[in-house]
Amino acid sequence: MGEQPRAKIGIISMGDMGSALASILIANGYAVATNCTGRSQDTIDRATNVGAELLPTDEALITQCDVVLSVVPPAQAAATAERIIAAFKNVHVSSPTRSRSTPLYFADMNAIAPSTVRSIAAQFTAAGLDPDRDVRFVDGCILGGPPSRKQQQQSVTGGSGSTNLGPSATGPAALITSSSSSSSSPASTSSTKPTTASFPQEDILHDPTTGWSCPLLPTSGPWSFTDTSTFPYPYGQHFAEVLHIEHILPNPDPADADSSSLTATAAEQKQTSEIGQASALKNVYAALAKGFAALSLLSLSTASSLRILPSFLSSLERLAPSRLQTMTRYVTTLPPKAYRWVREMEEISKTFTDEEEVGWDKEGEDVFKMVAGVFKFVADETVLGEEKVGKRKRGLDLEDLCEALGDGLEERRKRRRGEMERVEK
Repeated sequence: MGEQPRAKIGIISMGDMGSALASILIANGYAVATNCTGRSQDTIDRATNVGAELLPTDEALITQCDVVLSVVPPAQAAATAERIIAAFKNVHVSSPTRSRSTPLYFADMNAIAPSTVRSIAAQFTAAGLDPDRDVRFVDGCILGGPPSRKQQQQSVTGGSGSTNLGPSATGPAALITSSSSSSSSPASTSSTKPTTASFPQEDILHDPTTGWSCPLLPTSGPWSFTDTSTFPYPYGQHFAEVLHIEHILPNPDPADADSSSLTATAAEQKQTSEIGQASALKNVYAALAKGFAALSLLSLSTASSLRILPSFLSSLERLAPSRLQTMTRYVTTLPPKAYRWVREMEEISKTFTDEEEVGWDKEGEDVFKMVAGVFKFVADETVLGEEKVGKRKRGLDLEDLCEALGDGLEERRKRRRGEMERVEK
């Protein structure tokens, strides 16, 4: 018989990130379970392909697992938490004596604002769920891309080709397209082959001893996976090491410079870790990366429309080559995620405006509402919005990406001209 798993970890849901987290957990001796009832065949296939157990109900998930990670699009975060609360209520009705001897740890790892995650956490308290016997809420986030083994990091597969991350070509022409025709101009639209630019491995932590590369998973709040005095299971430290979970120890308030908080022990500081801090960290980090991605889309499409794309890329290569590589990686991998990033940008906007300590008011709100609009355009008004992870066809290189954006913008102009003509009549 094989070795018994360390524990069973629940993951909702099995998207690109969720299935990758399942893979690394299973590789490190954990069992993983999920509930795919009512989900697409693609989701079910991802779950079974990584070896996750398919459970029929959320009630089964919360009774069989020690930990449940919520890894869903931001718009689904609250509904996912409500599913867990409803499952506990159903279990309590069927078993009034309660079926758990130790609490479930429910970690909301989604890209939501601090105010949003606080409201979700409050629902668990309002439902009367006992943190000592039912469930403990953990605020968490994911910084970086999905976990992957070393041999998986060479390309992002899709359709008939892939976005190659190896060093087989460089220069602005290679970044536009990897056409094998030497006579083809970088500004031409005849080639749809993917880019073969060399990319820096950013947004990921590399472990040379295991061959895995992983994101960072910060957490915050009163409950920690690594606090042996409160986490009721023996594998907490190992679990945290596998997923690179780090519990946030907040800095003391400068206003308390004369207080004992400056000399507080780590254990004492941990008690001040607040729900909302991990989500805040996610949003200030994502604001840089995804804000840059949105600006890149605007710059690329404008340069293409004004017929200066080769000059733009050449200038970047000569003056800011790392920025060019980062831009290329971001924009060629974002199309399948654009729909999800709309709500994420709205949550970033809330982070800058809802927190009393921040005070950006309308500036922060307006900037990221506009960024959300860029991703909404990609998702709703271009063919790029039809892209699926693992089944990529369009936008795999800068040439085709700009063509798709240009087509969408032209359709928008036609609609607006038609609307103006109708008004004039």
